[in-house]
Amino acid sequence: MTWPTGTILEEDELISNLDDYASSLQVDAILVLGGGVPSSPKDPPTYVKNRCDVVAKLIHAVQERTTTNNGVHHPSVVCLSAGTAHLPQYITPHNGLPLWESTASAAYLLQHPTYPIPEKHMFVETTSYDTISNAFFTRSTFTDINGWKKILVVTNEFHIHRTKAIFDWIFSVPNTENSPSPNYELFYLSCNNAGLSNEAVEARRSHEKRGETNVLENLAKQYTTLKSVLGFLTTNHDFYAANKLVRQSMGDGNDEKRSGNLLKLSYGQKQSADSSSGSSLIQDGKIVVSVDDVMNTTKRTDCNNARQHLLACDD
Repeated sequence: MTWPTGTILEEDELISNLDDYASSLQVDAILVLGGGVPSSPKDPPTYVKNRCDVVAKLIHAVQERTTTNNGVHHPSVVCLSAGTAHLPQYITPHNGLPLWESTASAAYLLQHPTYPIPEKHMFVETTSYDTISNAFFTRSTFTDINGWKKILVVTNEFHIHRTKAIFDWIFSVPNTENSPSPNYELFYLSCNNAGLSNEAVEARRSHEKRGETNVLENLAKQYTTLKSVLGFLTTNHDFYAANKLVRQSMGDGNDEKRSGNLLKLSYGQKQSADSSSGSSLIQDGKIVVSVDDVMNTTKRTDCNNARQHLLACDD
């Protein structure tokens, strides 16, 4: 079996035919997207752990079955994401510094209980705070510079379609109007939604669908070079536009308006002790929510996603 270029391969299909897919996989790099507050320096959210587990298993199979002129073929692994927009970051107690989401994913992979990834093949991207910046900073700081042209992008099912829309866009545009096409070849792997309740997954899917539509119908048509994408980030994005960052630092942000309680919990946000609802909690590593939370979150999100850049600034 061959990997379907430009299309989405599901985890169950991969695992069922792991030998065949491992034998045919020839990529330069595997990108493991982040997306949630770690619970410890080596523990990303459960659904991100599943992305890492699938990647570790795949790379182990690739090493056993493929060779290149220089020996065993081992793609580079890049864990993505500094943090999740509009959520406080995990602060490491020993030095008071923020823990990047990509660091937690890399630590988990380096110390994987079954298939640890060698240090020399592991990289972390520590600048992005959502999926658009995942793609932009991965391309501008890793793939363009290293000449990595064949890329496998890994995330969960609830996130895969918006991820594909964004990476197809960012990795297809030229650097400037007169630059040649970058000629990337992208592959996508959709992992199962481990650790999330059905209600939380549905809320995420609804959120992701609106973002995907915004990318396809607006952003990708408006920003057609990598330079213009940078302009979008530094002008409209809450985490890269100077004026927006200044307002946030002064306490003038609109965090509550941009992400409902259910979505925050699904990204790893701890529920405050004085929460009045008491209807959302974490049990056995899964987000458990009430139907009322889903409805209230949907209403808030629908009202607050009217403008294009609001949709663009959430992971």
